[in-house]
Amino acid sequence: MRVLITSNAYAWRGIAAPIQIGVWPKEVGANFLVARTGRTAEREAAKALSEALGGLPLAHEQAAAYCERLEIPLAEYVRRFAAEPARLLDTEKDAPAEYHDKLTVAKTFALAIEAAATPPLGHPVAEPLIVLCALLAPEPIPLFLFAEAFGKADSPFAGDSLDEAVAALRAFALVDRETIPDERDSTITTDTIRLHRLVREVASVRCDGEMRTTVRSALMRAMVVVYPRDVDDDPSTWPLSRRLDALALALVGDDTVLPEGVEHVALLNRLAAYRTKTLAAYPQARLLHERALAICEKLRGREHPDTASNLNNLATLFRLEGDPAAARALYERALEINEKMLGPEDHNTAVTINNLALALDDQGDIVGARSLLERALALAEKFLGPEHSTTGLRLYNLAGLLRKQQDLIGAQSLLQRSLQIYQKTLDVNHPRTAAVLVNLAEVLINLGNLAEAQPLLERALAIDEAVYGPNHIEVAIDLNNLADLYRRQGALNAAHSLFDRALPIYEEMLGSEHPRTANVRSNLASVIARSR
Repeated sequence: MRVLITSNAYAWRGIAAPIQIGVWPKEVGANFLVARTGRTAEREAAKALSEALGGLPLAHEQAAAYCERLEIPLAEYVRRFAAEPARLLDTEKDAPAEYHDKLTVAKTFALAIEAAATPPLGHPVAEPLIVLCALLAPEPIPLFLFAEAFGKADSPFAGDSLDEAVAALRAFALVDRETIPDERDSTITTDTIRLHRLVREVASVRCDGEMRTTVRSALMRAMVVVYPRDVDDDPSTWPLSRRLDALALALVGDDTVLPEGVEHVALLNRLAAYRTKTLAAYPQARLLHERALAICEKLRGREHPDTASNLNNLATLFRLEGDPAAARALYERALEINEKMLGPEDHNTAVTINNLALALDDQGDIVGARSLLERALALAEKFLGPEHSTTGLRLYNLAGLLRKQQDLIGAQSLLQRSLQIYQKTLDVNHPRTAAVLVNLAEVLINLGNLAEAQPLLERALAIDEAVYGPNHIEVAIDLNNLADLYRRQGALNAAHSLFDRALPIYEEMLGSEHPRTANVRSNLASVIARSR
């Protein structure tokens, strides 16, 4: 004999084998709605409605009853539900009489939330936790967000309170707990909780008006605490950023209820940095940096060092997108602010000097660029020391200029110094190391040492593939460089294969008409022509 027991509780493994009963798939929900209402011609609308209801059977019954009572199409319910989900989830006239004496979806979840927050079966922190979660995007929510940002000794989430609150919410089937592996490295996992979309709607209305704004501001501050600061220069932070990114992006995107402040600016810049360095999504990053600059100018004024920092960030985006003139104008404005407010030898001033030099270089002003790069290098060596990673970066930038001036021996010496510094101060697979390897290889190629250059380019490609994945613009650059070397060596098949890999990445990341894309297309064409 077999006995089937239905329960919201999850702790049955010691007694019986648990079977998870999932929500309805979209097709099953649509079948119910069509059969329940007799609207055979409205199947597509039924699918959309079932998806909006998250497959919850009781919500399907309420929606069908509402449509029948008011004689409206299913598509109209979808529209009304999108505008006022909480109200439609609580229409008592449409709740089934056989379900706990016409208990609505909203009241069902509201009672569950109250029970989860009431000892002895519940925990008082359960309600504030689910309200915080409900005001975040409908994504898996890392528990470390609450543990690290709200985990101070006087916090309600301190000690084991967070785990107890999660256990209480799970006991009443209000959240699911899930361990999610990183998409790039499965050995890195994150403990998360997830709310059903209708639970989210019901829980969110428990926090209205000024309290909602206060709570969302607290979430913004929490996100700034946990979202990595060094996302633009530390690949080890990228798994953490991947897990937080959608939640953080939704927070900064909801300006209707969230006041703009310095935390807003900080998070916008980190989200932009992640898109710049990790995703090479330059247009998205530019929009975020533009918003950050506008907010900073409003909060701090047009001549504040923070404004200069935001100008610098946006200018760097313009350089990457191939607009050195726009970049130069912003760098010059940032430099004027920093020299006036911080002084000519401040670290932030030196950073802007370096970046302005790169924009001048892009525009062909080699003499002006070299003067600034030498000044930036001298400041780094004076204040940070000859072995600091920033000094290594300054050496690398100046070496690139010496290459353009055909001082190959000088460039080689600076790049070798830079590589030695990076090998001491950075992770072995840091992308800065890959960049130095590429440039050192280019110098060796220009000196006629193709055989010595090849392992450097191959190592750079391996580093960038490990860091960025196979479809990043930095990988495409490496593929193009190595393919060009193979072409010079007469290995046309190997060159053809790498150009073939590089071209679609350039087309996707920069567009088919970008000059760098056209260059790769030309390289591929030349190899094909020589192979015939």
